[in-house]
Amino acid sequence: MRAELASYAVNLEMWWADLEALERVEAAAEAGFGAVEIWFWRRWDVAELARRCRDLGLVVAQIGGWDFEPPLGDPSAQSRLEAGIAAAIEAARILGSSRINLNGPYLRPREDPADVRERIVAALAQVVGLAEEAEVTLMVEPMNTRVDHPGYSLPTSADAVAVVEAVGSPALGVNWDLYHLQISEGDLCGHLAEGIDHVAYVQVADHPGRHEPGTGEIAYGYVLGRLRTLGYRGLIGLECRPLDGEESAIARLLALGGDGPGSTETA
Repeated sequence: MRAELASYAVNLEMWWADLEALERVEAAAEAGFGAVEIWFWRRWDVAELARRCRDLGLVVAQIGGWDFEPPLGDPSAQSRLEAGIAAAIEAARILGSSRINLNGPYLRPREDPADVRERIVAALAQVVGLAEEAEVTLMVEPMNTRVDHPGYSLPTSADAVAVVEAVGSPALGVNWDLYHLQISEGDLCGHLAEGIDHVAYVQVADHPGRHEPGTGEIAYGYVLGRLRTLGYRGLIGLECRPLDGEESAIARLLALGGDGPGSTETA
């Protein structure tokens, strides 16, 4: 592990695309990263992923746990949500991960976003106790609607924070993806300062292109420094596609200076 990369959790689905999925774990360790993250956990051999990460001393920072589905509020949908969260919690236990990401629903024609948020709150209120009992954190993620996710129901940090505050559980936070929020709202440091108490995890990619920091318009050296000043000490998820190879991407990360916000998480 390299001290400069210890605070970063490299996304195993966006880096080393030429390798088989589980081979990317070794690549992450060889590169010097301290942690990894994955999208939906069911795509993986969870037991084997856990073994390889454990053997290589890698933290699994977060896993994708559930995508909300319409009709939100329907009893059968709620039942599937509860079963899905319970299964994701078990996968997180095997992987030694403390965070489970949840994606909100997409708006259907003529749906009121405020009504959808209310239904998200009601649905989460019924399952968050499972996370409290298991001592894991569920995370809602704001995602931009202009470039990547047209029609998504939670495009801004304020949308996600409103859901978290309405549920009111310490086991629910925000996956604060700075790439999406740069597109949705800008003023990254201002919004971070307003929502820092609800930040459960931070992901990064530059814009435009969704490549590594240092390839676009976001002043990540400044933003990550501000994040540190605000007190964040968690891992930084590299949910980005290397622009011209992993070695160049790592060089750009190192050029940011420091070691991210200084995570204390260990395997």
